[in-house]
Amino acid sequence: MAVNTPELEKPLPVPGFRVGTASCGVKSPVLKGKRQDLTLIVGEVPCHAAGVFTKNRFRAACVRQAEAMLATDAEHVRAIIANAGNANAGLGEMESVWAGQLIEAGAAAAAVSTTAVLSASTGVIGTPFPIERIQASVHEAADSLDANGWEAAANAIRTTDTFAKWSSAEVSIDGQTYTLTGIAKGSGMIHPNMATMLGFVATDAPIAANDLQPMLRRVADRSFNCISVDGDTSTNDTLYLLASGLGLGHAPLSDTSLFEQALTELCIELAQLIVRDGEGVTKFVTIEVTGAASEADARTIGRAVAVSPLVKTAFAGSDANWGRILSAVGNSGVAIDTNAITLLADDVLMFRDGNLHPDYRDADGMAVFARPEFSITLDIGMGDASATVWTGDLTHEYITINAEYRT
Repeated sequence: MAVNTPELEKPLPVPGFRVGTASCGVKSPVLKGKRQDLTLIVGEVPCHAAGVFTKNRFRAACVRQAEAMLATDAEHVRAIIANAGNANAGLGEMESVWAGQLIEAGAAAAAVSTTAVLSASTGVIGTPFPIERIQASVHEAADSLDANGWEAAANAIRTTDTFAKWSSAEVSIDGQTYTLTGIAKGSGMIHPNMATMLGFVATDAPIAANDLQPMLRRVADRSFNCISVDGDTSTNDTLYLLASGLGLGHAPLSDTSLFEQALTELCIELAQLIVRDGEGVTKFVTIEVTGAASEADARTIGRAVAVSPLVKTAFAGSDANWGRILSAVGNSGVAIDTNAITLLADDVLMFRDGNLHPDYRDADGMAVFARPEFSITLDIGMGDASATVWTGDLTHEYITINAEYRT
């Protein structure tokens, strides 16, 4: 399987899909013509679709509309239209009107029915949505539709992201090779449920509609719901999966396990890219929780460590403050035996059996925390379940970026 490494310089085209972008000046008219900010993904045939969305109760209209659409017809989706620069959230009744008009613009550009279009928006919350700028320029996205448009789209959905995020994979099942390509955006306001992020994945694999939604939810729980940059969950988080089925001209796959594995690895790659590009992040930290009573407990403990400002600032300062990590575990709400916990930083054993390990030296821990990438391993000693969470440090640059976000 391939991902966006130097060996794979471009995202792979997916049979049955074309992608286009446009510059609409959504964030500001002065950006019109200077950066792409509208993405259009079009399926050549009706696609099976699934979506996972934010659990923030202050949910944008695009999220509410997509949930309603997928609940009634997830078998005939033809297009996704997405804009960057304005979240179209927190705007009262007009929010739904503008979201509907965005779908209408996408349907007209893709030459499909409005009932076959999903939408997504990302950007500043609470600013009137400049739908007229999109309506005036959406034709550019239609004119640029191309099977190789994924990289341009990965750039067009960026907000504070410093680089485009994409991943591609090929998986062979019963002698047939299928392609998956996904793009994502996210840098700040990243936390599980879901992690401000958008993610769009397309495949030519023939996956039954009733298999797609539960599969995507499982995949999201092991990828995008395992990352945290700053502990804030957006109003607009959206992950879509479209399956054209063009990779094979007959019945859907009866065994989807290999496909799900490929999809999981692709989404983990995208999720990790979001953490690596976290606002102000200088370190990438993997938190491995083992020996938990359940996977849910392991994930809860990992998230508690990942989101702790005291832990994250210790990461930033290369300070191996193991007490902050254990305190975060104790604050997770999960029942633990403090005398059963083992803590390692990479291969340095720090804590075991309720005490600082007698062979631990602070200089060894500091050396690990000074690395740009390292792992924290916590064995809880309560069972056999495990989970992995990815996070970064919390630096002065994060404050600067978000203090100046609108100015």
